[in-house]
Amino acid sequence: MLSNLLHYFSTMALNNQYILYETNENGERVFIRSIEAEKHVYLRFVNKTTRPVDVWWRDYNGARRLYVRMKPRSYCNVDSYLTHPWEFTDLNTKERYVINNKEIFRAPECIGDLRQRTSWFISVPVRTLRQSALLAVASSMTNPSYVDVLGLPKSLAEDLKKYVEVLNNPIPPRVQQPAAAPN
Repeated sequence: MLSNLLHYFSTMALNNQYILYETNENGERVFIRSIEAEKHVYLRFVNKTTRPVDVWWRDYNGARRLYVRMKPRSYCNVDSYLTHPWEFTDLNTKERYVINNKEIFRAPECIGDLRQRTSWFISVPVRTLRQSALLAVASSMTNPSYVDVLGLPKSLAEDLKKYVEVLNNPIPPRVQQPAAAPN
């Protein structure tokens, strides 16, 4: 989680429009973006977490666009296209959530042009024991300076302070309106 949070904060200056790359089946580095609007998919994103989740769509230029903000344990129906990528983040901590253990969701080929809606479950990614422990301790602290009295090794104390900071200083909700439905 911390690496996800730090990655988010290191790219935040670009107004959530940072370009994200992946390696394709040919081993080439390509940026993640919507490619075409040919095969319809009818999706239902189900927030299985206890946290509010921002649902992001990558447009044709690779820019990340806020599509909708979901309440905990809710769902939203999305009419999209097969090649359109989706991402999910915690509203306050910006931790990246997953569908089928993947941070970037693309509908599988087999549901292209299927006329019924399919459900996809947003969940918390599998965390390491270290991440889980840091999160558990940080959630009971209100001030990063309290970490100093614990006598932890320096690197662990620094990471714990970052967790405490993020958990106790949530980013205020955005005022921007959700993006229009993807074409």
